[in-house]
Amino acid sequence: MRERGRVLETRGNMARVEILRRDECSRCKVCGFGSRDRVIANAVNSIGAKIHDDVELELEGSQVVRAAVIVYLIPLAFFLVGLYLGTVFASFIKRQDMASLIAAIFGFGFLGLSYVGVAVYSRRPAISKYQARVVRVLAPSGRDGSEDM
Repeated sequence: MRERGRVLETRGNMARVEILRRDECSRCKVCGFGSRDRVIANAVNSIGAKIHDDVELELEGSQVVRAAVIVYLIPLAFFLVGLYLGTVFASFIKRQDMASLIAAIFGFGFLGLSYVGVAVYSRRPAISKYQARVVRVLAPSGRDGSEDM
């Protein structure tokens, strides 16, 4: 997947890039990007793009799918497992009258645990494979900077 953006800031080999929404994003709505005109992304800047450069970012399609699974499907699975375990626990303690409440508590508890797990995973060095990379400079910052993308 390739996107266009403008470098807002560079720090070492990383760049903060403002990405403008494409028309396809307004129809998709999977990642929530379709509801905003712009999003800020951190990208590996191995080509040395400078502030205000218009750049092209790349993230492999398979990595986008894997990231979506991590962020959306794993928490959903934890929530469903929590609901199930909550009903099993209610049966175990013979409180069928509170099965819905216990299932909800377990479900949301497991959902919270999944978010903690995702947050911990996102701090690991392995997460860099899910980061976008600046692959080329489309327009260097030598312009006057008054143009919009």
